[in-house]
Amino acid sequence: MNKISINAVQQLYVIDCGEGYTCFGFANARDHANLIAHKLDRADLAFADEDYATLAGYDKYRNAVAAWSQSPLTRTTYFDPGTDAEAAKVLEFCRSGERKVRLILGDTNSGEPWLEEHDVVGQIGRSLGPLRVPLLIEPGAHGGSAILCAHLLAIVDWTSGDFLYRHGAYREADLSIKPSANAESPWDVLRREEVVACFRDIGQAGAYLAFMCGATIEPRVFR
Repeated sequence: MNKISINAVQQLYVIDCGEGYTCFGFANARDHANLIAHKLDRADLAFADEDYATLAGYDKYRNAVAAWSQSPLTRTTYFDPGTDAEAAKVLEFCRSGERKVRLILGDTNSGEPWLEEHDVVGQIGRSLGPLRVPLLIEPGAHGGSAILCAHLLAIVDWTSGDFLYRHGAYREADLSIKPSANAESPWDVLRREEVVACFRDIGQAGAYLAFMCGATIEPRVFR
């Protein structure tokens, strides 16, 4: 069994994997355990107040995952705590239909997109293991990265450009293009007054701006 220690300042469990370390947040352990307890109707798996930020709490999280792995639900897709039910439904629809999509991630409280350009275009897959989480698999790839489902602001169908899902708080990024004094990259894209990207020509800048507003433009156009 891996050795677990507590970093109270950063609110993390620190897991000694032998050849390195990985971390897991106190809140993540609590939220996953509580979600599994709810899904399995197992109150004994849920966190009590005194479990938070303790080694006993991490054990409770592991027990919850073990219980999930032994239940029929382990064959279904597992979505992060806080995932909007409609977003989960659309992700499953896209996975089963092998649709290529564009994901827009961000702050679901403010509705502000993060302006991510990597790991946001592809098909929806699913991981192996006891918690079979959704993956974003880019064209030509055989695997992918886990989707931050609780931070989904929108899911766009790549072929039609239609929004299949739009979070209630989502608002299109407030972007503009302005010339700059940089001879190598004379075009800036700004979010309000902050420069977020620089480009050699205005066409690239325009493509980037459109992509960040949800248009289905291949990222290679502006990279």
